[in-house]
Amino acid sequence: MRGISLAASLAAALLAGSAATAQEEVSAQGGSVEAAQETPAEIGVPDVPALTEAVEPTPVCELHVFPTVEGQAQTTSLLTGLGGVWAVADAAANKNRNITEAEYLKDALGPKFQVQALESIDLAKELKLPADTTILYEMPIADRDITTKSKTRLTDSTASCYAELLVTQNLYLKKVIYGRSLNNRFIYKDFREGKSITKMIKGRGGNGLSHFPPKTADEIEEADEDLRQAFTRNFLEYSSRL
Repeated sequence: MRGISLAASLAAALLAGSAATAQEEVSAQGGSVEAAQETPAEIGVPDVPALTEAVEPTPVCELHVFPTVEGQAQTTSLLTGLGGVWAVADAAANKNRNITEAEYLKDALGPKFQVQALESIDLAKELKLPADTTILYEMPIADRDITTKSKTRLTDSTASCYAELLVTQNLYLKKVIYGRSLNNRFIYKDFREGKSITKMIKGRGGNGLSHFPPKTADEIEEADEDLRQAFTRNFLEYSSRL
């Protein structure tokens, strides 16, 4: 029995010695046993934040603008108002003038100058598109069956935020009662939300002219500017009704 008691005493002494040694090591490191036994949360170890999902950027909107190569002119007198043979005679009398003025109109208000006029306007604002909309000017499409009837996209773009603006008419009118004016027709197609087919919003604008057509070479510059300002006002007249 004494042997068993001696063995138990030796075991207890060894355990006490191990605990003391551990206490000394922790103390040497400036801590305590209780502190060494604390959990990460108890000693203030920060939690690792959960990974957040990446936020997808808002897609940039695209506006594709199609100017027109059209140019028409129509001068009429009181004879046209009488109808019948009088209207025919009036058209014949003004035929050469209409052809000349139409050709001049095609040049003075061709695609290049339509683009310049539209660039002077905040198109995105007028068409109620995002302020950072990318505006792309496309080559004119001569086929009116496409420009005035197609409800699908006219480009290969698959952008989810996508719209088209088409100029479909440049018409100079001179009437005895109303005087001279420029008339334009426009079509707006909104394909936002990834649409492949949409409705066509057709409309027009018409404003008077003061200097077109020019009577002399010295008046050409003023007449051309007169046309472009009327074109700009015509678009704003159209867009205000959208």
